[in-house]
Amino acid sequence: MFSDLFRIVTDYGLSVPPEVAAVFRALGVLEGTLTRLAPGLDLVAEARSFATRHGPAQVGPDAARQAVTEELTTLMPMLRRLPRRVERIASAAENGRLSVHVRLFADERDRRHVTGLLNQVLLTILAATAGIMAVLLLGTGGGPSVTARVSLYQLLGYNLLVVCAILALRVLVLIFRPDR
Repeated sequence: MFSDLFRIVTDYGLSVPPEVAAVFRALGVLEGTLTRLAPGLDLVAEARSFATRHGPAQVGPDAARQAVTEELTTLMPMLRRLPRRVERIASAAENGRLSVHVRLFADERDRRHVTGLLNQVLLTILAATAGIMAVLLLGTGGGPSVTARVSLYQLLGYNLLVVCAILALRVLVLIFRPDR
C-alpha cells in the first residue's frame, strides 16, 4: 500500500508535508516489524475489524452529543464575553478610537528568516567585492616581487579570487540547498 502511494506521489510530482511523511514512515516501520514478528498477519484486515468493533461507539449519536456538550462547556465563558467585546470594538471604530498594535518580527521564525536573507546579501556583497579587488590587483602591474615571476599584487589578487570563489559557492549552496 505504501509503495503504491509513494509511486503515485513521485509519478505526479506531488509534495508531501513532512508531518505526513513522518506518519507514513512510522506506519511503514510498524508494518515491516509486524510482518517480521507475525508473517501471516494481515494488517489491513486487523485494522478493519478493530474499526468495526470500536468505531460505532465513538461515532454514534451519544458520543457526538457528549463531545458537543464538552466543547460548549469549555467555550461558555468566552461566548458570554463575546457580545461585550464586539460592542466595545464597534464603539471604538465608531468613535475613531480603534487601533491595532502590530509587532514586527515578534515570532522567532520571522527574525531567523530575515537574518538568513541579510546573511546571504552580505555574503554576496563580500564575494563581489573580493572579486572586483582581485581583478583590479591582477590587472595592476608592478608592485614588490615575491618571487621572480609573481608580484605581491598578483599574489593578493589570486588569494582574493579564491576567497571570492568560496564565498560565491557558499551563497549558491544557501540558495539551492534542498531543505528550503
